[in-house]
Amino acid sequence: MTNIQLTTPKALLLIFWVSTLIFSCKNSNTTEKSTSNIEFHKDSVLLKIPSALKSYYSQVDFNKDDLVLYEDLATTTISKHVNIQSYSARHKQLYDIDAKVGQRDSVVLIYSGEIRYREEFLSGGNNYKPQTFNTEHVYPQSLIVNTAKGDLHHLRVCDNRVNSKRSNYPFTQGQGSYKVIDKSWFPGDEWKGDVARMIMYLNLRYAESFEDAGSLELFLNWNVEDPVSDFEIQRNDRIEKVQGNRNPFIDNPYLATMIWGGPKADNHWK
Repeated sequence: MTNIQLTTPKALLLIFWVSTLIFSCKNSNTTEKSTSNIEFHKDSVLLKIPSALKSYYSQVDFNKDDLVLYEDLATTTISKHVNIQSYSARHKQLYDIDAKVGQRDSVVLIYSGEIRYREEFLSGGNNYKPQTFNTEHVYPQSLIVNTAKGDLHHLRVCDNRVNSKRSNYPFTQGQGSYKVIDKSWFPGDEWKGDVARMIMYLNLRYAESFEDAGSLELFLNWNVEDPVSDFEIQRNDRIEKVQGNRNPFIDNPYLATMIWGGPKADNHWK
């Protein structure tokens, strides 16, 4: 495990925002960095950025290590987030984003894994009955005070009753299906990796605390134990079309290992 701080101070995040604006103005004609074949020197790991992602990550130097790489990825994640969504706008996008792979009229509920008809969302403006699912903030809404409230990268459709059970409990270790454990929440074996990568994104994008949601060690383990699914990849691609930014830990879970250490995650860019 590296000695990097678990969270980036809020003040540093503000510097990212300001520096991003300055950077974009000064470097609009700058030649892109070559990111097609980058060797990460510490572990002699060769990263081959997929062609479809080269432009997106063109300003990230993956030869950098720890906090410096974190800052590069944070700057890109913030600067690419060009369409800030209000929370109420989720009804226009979330049910496409959370659709079952290959089946657009159904959504996949987090934690329970159930499939529901997309029109069953709970809303005063929805005339469809029954209304069986609502929106879960994977990073608890009560703990955030910024534009993260409407960020689709951590909003998920969830059964109404399951969402109530989760409350705003932090995440904890467990086994099997979702459950409350001593006023903490285990998301289930099938969802713990999804949760980990969402929380990592919230830390990278908004400097939200790992400790408030669980622990960095827990999320690093889950990132390894529950690999990225096709469903996560679909979500990531569709959210980029709406917001403009991606979750880099879905693109390559190994980036978490490069930044924070811990158990070695799968490298998607071999």
